[in-house]
Amino acid sequence: MNSRRHIEELLKNYSDIIASVEELHITERPHLTVIRAKIILINSSVLYVREIWRNEEKVAFSYFWFSPDGRLIEGWDNAPHHPEIETFPDHAHTREGIRPLRTSNLTAFLEKIRRSLLPP
Repeated sequence: MNSRRHIEELLKNYSDIIASVEELHITERPHLTVIRAKIILINSSVLYVREIWRNEEKVAFSYFWFSPDGRLIEGWDNAPHHPEIETFPDHAHTREGIRPLRTSNLTAFLEKIRRSLLPP
C-alpha cells in the first residue's frame, strides 16, 4: 500500500471542503502503516483521522469531526467499547448518541462532510 499517495489523492479529491492540512503523519514499517491527520475544513471545523493498516488490511480507524468551538459533530471508529451495537466494533458517535456504522472508510466520511458543508 502506498499510504502517502493514497491519502494525498484523497485530500486532493476533497480539496473543495478542505481549507488546510495542519498535520499529516504517516509511519510505514514492514507490514504496518499508521496514518494520522488533522484537517481544517472550509467552515473552520476540524477533522481528526487515524488509520492503522496491517498487511494491507485496515485494522483500526477513527474519524472525528468537531465544530470550530470543539463540539463533536460526528465520529466513526472501531474501538471495541460498544458491544451492544449491531455493527460492533464499528460504530458512529453522534450528538444523539452511539449508532451502528455500516460503511467505515474515510471516503464515505468525507462524502458525509461534503454533503453537510456543500448542500445542493
